[in-house]
Amino acid sequence: MLFRLFIFIATLLLVGCDEDVALSKGTLDQLGNSGVLIGHFSADGSKLVTVDGTNVLHVWETSNRVREFTVPKDKMPDLVREVVISQDNSMLIVVGDNELQFWSLPKQKFVTKVSFNGVSGYAYITSVALAPTMDKIVVAMSDGTVNMANLHTQVNNQFAPHTRPVMHVQWDDKGEMVMTAAQDGKLALWQFGSPEPVFTKEFNHRVTSLAVRRDFSEFFVSDALDNQVIATLLDGADKSELKYMARFKVFRKALFIEQSAYLATSSSKSHLTIWDTKSGNEIGTWQIDTLNAGATIVDMYAPSREKLVTLSSDGLLEEWALNMLAIK
Repeated sequence: MLFRLFIFIATLLLVGCDEDVALSKGTLDQLGNSGVLIGHFSADGSKLVTVDGTNVLHVWETSNRVREFTVPKDKMPDLVREVVISQDNSMLIVVGDNELQFWSLPKQKFVTKVSFNGVSGYAYITSVALAPTMDKIVVAMSDGTVNMANLHTQVNNQFAPHTRPVMHVQWDDKGEMVMTAAQDGKLALWQFGSPEPVFTKEFNHRVTSLAVRRDFSEFFVSDALDNQVIATLLDGADKSELKYMARFKVFRKALFIEQSAYLATSSSKSHLTIWDTKSGNEIGTWQIDTLNAGATIVDMYAPSREKLVTLSSDGLLEEWALNMLAIK
């Protein structure tokens, strides 16, 4: 019994040994003085879109933090639910309660707007994902409705697979498959336009975080209490489960570090955690730079397996040196 206890303690010490590694290389810049309510890096990381506390939208050049384009408050929806950047950085979508505003980034001009509704009259948009091929879009709603619309034919396939707000939508790299996850604890993979899922997974609590590897080979999903798994996209089978000492953890943002066995996650507080995706072990947890109490990570981007950049709700861009860890 004592021998087993010794092995357990030794394992904990090994798992936590990287926590003292100084990963942060410090704050790169502060984007404005009004905080960030919504923020997203583009697919290639070259651009960053933010909506600040005054409901003004800015498009930034990530490398030099130059503001390229601003949508003033009077052109914005009263309440911005989400922003989306097309994979080729040519289109910006600003999401309101029931309307999508399409903007041309190269021309910095408004193009058109499109309305979407749920099955119920009170539903509003909760999540939007544009296909990498830019010909299809998924608009998910607060009542569990999912709209799968072809932008060329203007055909919209609407169905209601969830009973609570759908907060996460992820496309595959070919623009053919879509994953949805909702506050009803259900996650599903769909062939675009089909009302029957390829597979489903159900959790006891609402899904708070979803991340998909770039090649769509695996995904990470977390519910609101104590179920965090990495699973295969073939059939949803679990590959590993995250392990930690606390009774439960809250997971918000998550990102696979490509070409490595690392997963980065953010908490509801000011913490960044790195995990080993093969074993599920926690490599370490670090405190992000903050200006205000309660600041958290709103988005992350990893330009390589050796570097991670985080954007906080304070508007701080912070760089992390992942090469300080033993990259696998």
